[in-house]
Amino acid sequence: MLLLFFYLSIGLLGLLPLTECEKLKLVGPSRCSGRVEVYFRDSWGTVCDDEWSLANAGVVCRELNCGTVLEAKKSAFFGEGKENIWLDDVGCTGHETSILKCRHKPLGENNCGHAEDAGVVCSEHVRLVNGSTRCSGRVEVYHEGHWKKVCSSDWSQEAAEVLCREINCGTPVIQAETLYFGQSHEMVGIKTNCFGNESSLSKCTLQEFKESCADATVDCANIKPIRLINGTNRCTGRVEVYHDGEWGTICDDRWGMQEATVACREMNCGAPMSVRYKAFYGRGKDHVWMDDVECTGQEKSLADCPHRGFGEHDCDHHEDAGLVCSDTIKLFNGTDRCSGSLEVFHNGQWGRICDNNWSMKEAKMVCRELNCGDPKKSRETPNFGDNSGLRGYLSTCTGNVSSISECTLQLHQGTCQGVSISCAENSPLRLVNGTDRCSGRVEILHDGQWGTVCDDEWDIRDAQVVCRAADCGTAQASKSSSYFGQGQGTIWLDDVNCFGNESSLLHCRRPNFGENNCGHGEDAGVVCSASIRLINGSDQCSGRVEFSHGGQWVPAYNVNWGMNEAKVVCREMNCGDAVESSVSFGEGEGLPGYKISCSGRENSLSECTLREYVRTNNDRTEEAAVVCSGNVKLVDGHNPCVGRVEFYNKGEWRNVCGDSWDINDATVVCKQLKCGKPHTITSTAEYGIGTGLNSNDQIECNGLETTLTQCPQQTYKDGTCNATSVAGVVCTGSLEVRLANGKDECEGRVEVRHGVTWQTVCDTDWTMSKAGVVCDILECGKAILNSTGAHYGQGIGKVVEASDSCFSNVTSLQQCSSKGFRTASCGHEKDAGVSCAAQLRLVGGSGTCSGRVEIFYKSQWGTVCDDDWGMSNADVVCKQLGCDRAVAAPTSAHFGRGSGPIWLDNVACNGDETALTHCTHPSYGENNCGHGEDAGVICWGALVKPRITLSPSSEVNWGEKVEITCSVVSENTGGTFTLKKYDGSFQMEKFSENEAATFVFAKVDFSQQGSYLCEYHKNLPKAINYPPGDVAELSVTVKLEKPTISASPYVLMISQPDKLSVHQGSSFSITCFIHSSYPGGVFYLKKSNTNVTESKPATLHYYMLYQAVFEFNAIQYSQQGVYMCAYAVNISSMSFSSVPSNPFPINVVSAATTSSVVTAIAVVLVLLLVLLGIAYMVWRRRWQHAGTIVQFINRFGGAIRQDLQDRGNGAYDGKDTNTQVNEQAQSQNSENKIADTNSDYSIEKIPEDLTGKMCYELEPLVI
Repeated sequence: MLLLFFYLSIGLLGLLPLTECEKLKLVGPSRCSGRVEVYFRDSWGTVCDDEWSLANAGVVCRELNCGTVLEAKKSAFFGEGKENIWLDDVGCTGHETSILKCRHKPLGENNCGHAEDAGVVCSEHVRLVNGSTRCSGRVEVYHEGHWKKVCSSDWSQEAAEVLCREINCGTPVIQAETLYFGQSHEMVGIKTNCFGNESSLSKCTLQEFKESCADATVDCANIKPIRLINGTNRCTGRVEVYHDGEWGTICDDRWGMQEATVACREMNCGAPMSVRYKAFYGRGKDHVWMDDVECTGQEKSLADCPHRGFGEHDCDHHEDAGLVCSDTIKLFNGTDRCSGSLEVFHNGQWGRICDNNWSMKEAKMVCRELNCGDPKKSRETPNFGDNSGLRGYLSTCTGNVSSISECTLQLHQGTCQGVSISCAENSPLRLVNGTDRCSGRVEILHDGQWGTVCDDEWDIRDAQVVCRAADCGTAQASKSSSYFGQGQGTIWLDDVNCFGNESSLLHCRRPNFGENNCGHGEDAGVVCSASIRLINGSDQCSGRVEFSHGGQWVPAYNVNWGMNEAKVVCREMNCGDAVESSVSFGEGEGLPGYKISCSGRENSLSECTLREYVRTNNDRTEEAAVVCSGNVKLVDGHNPCVGRVEFYNKGEWRNVCGDSWDINDATVVCKQLKCGKPHTITSTAEYGIGTGLNSNDQIECNGLETTLTQCPQQTYKDGTCNATSVAGVVCTGSLEVRLANGKDECEGRVEVRHGVTWQTVCDTDWTMSKAGVVCDILECGKAILNSTGAHYGQGIGKVVEASDSCFSNVTSLQQCSSKGFRTASCGHEKDAGVSCAAQLRLVGGSGTCSGRVEIFYKSQWGTVCDDDWGMSNADVVCKQLGCDRAVAAPTSAHFGRGSGPIWLDNVACNGDETALTHCTHPSYGENNCGHGEDAGVICWGALVKPRITLSPSSEVNWGEKVEITCSVVSENTGGTFTLKKYDGSFQMEKFSENEAATFVFAKVDFSQQGSYLCEYHKNLPKAINYPPGDVAELSVTVKLEKPTISASPYVLMISQPDKLSVHQGSSFSITCFIHSSYPGGVFYLKKSNTNVTESKPATLHYYMLYQAVFEFNAIQYSQQGVYMCAYAVNISSMSFSSVPSNPFPINVVSAATTSSVVTAIAVVLVLLLVLLGIAYMVWRRRWQHAGTIVQFINRFGGAIRQDLQDRGNGAYDGKDTNTQVNEQAQSQNSENKIADTNSDYSIEKIPEDLTGKMCYELEPLVI
């Protein structure tokens, strides 16, 4: 019954709005579009757009007698309403007759603002009835204020196209048989006559048909149509697709010419001209419906192309895609976008151009209009077929026209052979923003749009390909870091890796178009020689000489060719000094050329004397060639691979400034000079200052460049360089020893240099100390292996002895390298080797066994890049440092960013190596990293087991609050603590951002006592499990205080302190009480030396104060004796009992004895009062300014406390007792304690409920 009542109530509540809400309206630009508002409680209110959908909007359109729903609008598209929001969370199925019959929250309940007001757009003129989707059904048209059916007798394909387009449903499907969607009744019929280009069925000719007719039906094929917004014409703009009742944009990821081809075709536009990115036509609103669209170009609709799924994207409206289609021409059935049969859009439809009066002038105009360059020759253009179903036109183009739409087109009635066109596409490469046509930022054309090339891995070989493709001379420099300014648009290429002999940059190894991780600050550039080039040389500064003359490249012939001419060539090529002029780099094609005569002072061959030279058949004269020094050299060292760095630029040599000189710059210099790698660098004038001219350009290489000209250069901020700061370098090619055939330059076969000759060393007498000398001179750390027996393979050439005189120290080895070594008698099968290991350290961790990995190499500490960094690498580091095994290998500068060089990258250990540098890795200093990628390790030796502390102590009372804290010392906080029992019966986890976590037992019980330990682990991202902590014992006990015993009412004590006298036959009671946190206990009153025991349940007298009263009615002599109290309680099925209270003696006396005693005491008290009065008078007279202390001293030496004076005859007050007991407990810490507990008759904490009927014998009065 209750359930029935509940559902009945819900039903009645659901009916209430239907009776109170009377109206629905749209506030907007027309009767069928606007903000949805409902009338309720005498006011209009809006509808929140939460869960607002096309189905909801369809119900509104139907309820308002509008046509087919077109869009469901959100976010106050039609402006914000006012006052109330009546509906929220509306959920219609689409078949309801009113929006109020849809599921929704109770009217007026919402969590919205008016910025979320919902709206709809309905068709005003047409609707489809009884269809399976909103894009199919029986056709009705709104005509002269009423809905009328459309007759099928005059229903045409053109009318169906207009209708499908009007309701955003694409194009009609041609059906083999008539579709049936039911039959209308008692509706006036309408005949339609459409041309097909109308924007609405209402724009067609409509005529009422009085007789009965069959209903027209339609099924529109595409329910995901597209449109172009914000363009200059119908065929340009931002691309939007219709989905789920709303228009949304398309993300430009992977957006290209194939997608543009499909879109242009779908829009009935012409050829795709270009694609647009980055919201070129403005940012859209609402949804981004499609992303990662990848068409083949043959699809009929963009919705048919593969994509992530509608609404699935990682974009925003900054990335809205756009396109430009030709609205007048397109090429049909061609092999590419620049070839095919020509079609034109004229008078609202497509037609073909007849070739009757077609000329090359018109072909050139069309190719340029399509951005396809110039037309190919007629013999190169095939016939692409003819679309005979189209009308034919003759074109007449007069004057300076740029588009065929500007020509006169006349319908041709005779035979028409369509025009076929084949255009030669424009060059896909250009150089932008340079000083001449052969220098600048590299840009390529793809998908109709120019974009840049990223400088990742960009080098001189890539520049050679660009210069060749641009018909320029030799590549002089490959520029990076947007040297020629930042480009715009897409970055088409990245990680280009050319051999140098390719004919196009697109033929080099590279990722796909558009795949990059760059910004335009990394745009690549080149500098080519515009007027001269060197062919077939070993580098850009050597080869056969060709120069540009008369618009073409011509050779220079070796006729009177000498060093003067070579100097001019090297100067013009910016290649330094001429080294050789009589050299051959192969034969050319034997083209006509020139013989040249120069003085050597010219800046260009064009300034020299030129005479034509034509080689005859029998002429063996070769083309002239040169070898230049290059634009960098080392001077004033003991050989060409060591010295001061000089750089050639603009016709002169200058010192490289040492202010910013580093290992990366030195790496490029040594590489360019073929001197190996940098061994050490200097920035002082160690090799002199030369002419004293320093370059004012700051060179910033990354170490990957092949020549110094590739490195970014910029003028120093103050414009000058310190004259004494000069760059210098010692390349490994200048050292006295090298290691060959090892994994790196610190491992391998030992080879020593004498002059320019390298010789191996015999392993006889090859010791670890001699191997150590080699490691020292190479600055590779210490020797850990002195291998013999050609362990690193057999060398070639001479074998020398490993004599003590040459290998005792670094100096002796250098001297022998200069004077020569003694030849050995052994062969190469005994070549000696060495393995050095660089010193390691861990920085930034909690100790020596965790931190950022740093290596000491070439007298400098540097880091290791985290590329390929893993646990096997970390294991080697930990073992090398004596820190046991690795537990984690953190990356991404987990221990902070280091400084200095990054010595190692892509380290790959198998875990068995004895040193990190023995693992596979590129050469020292070769990396593509920053310090944000510094690698680290955490070794087992760095992990400190967590500590455990118990509060308030390890032994606690049952029911107390216990806090167990686990703490750990960790270099990076943030991990999970686990508190567990040693026996595994309990476990609890808690994550903490700090170094500790506290586990709380609000009320501890016996089940929680036991042995506890803490564990700790963290994820980096691999889980690190710290060693388990020590065990701590938690003991739970029940501690009961000693009960207190008292008598009530108080009775008189005789002169002996061990007797409490009570009248025979009197009635009195003994009270037992105790402070306890354990309720439900029982008090036991026991008479000593007997088996007499009485029990009573304890009752709560005050907060945590329990008591029981034992009554004695008409006490007899047999009941006298010594009594004690005890308290007992059951907790968790266990019994616990307190220690007995202090003994309480009871003495029963007769009434006569008591009376005499009372009389004697009264007499004594009167005498005491008289004495006190006399003492007071004496004190007043003699001691006006002194105080007298009066104390009652009990016979046991304790002072009677002031609280005895305050005792009255009232009942016991537990609150006061509790307070005073606490005060006494505090004061007793500083007093001489009295061993009350050692005597059964000692004074206890006397409760204040004692009446004056019991007193204690006092010591004599002290005055």
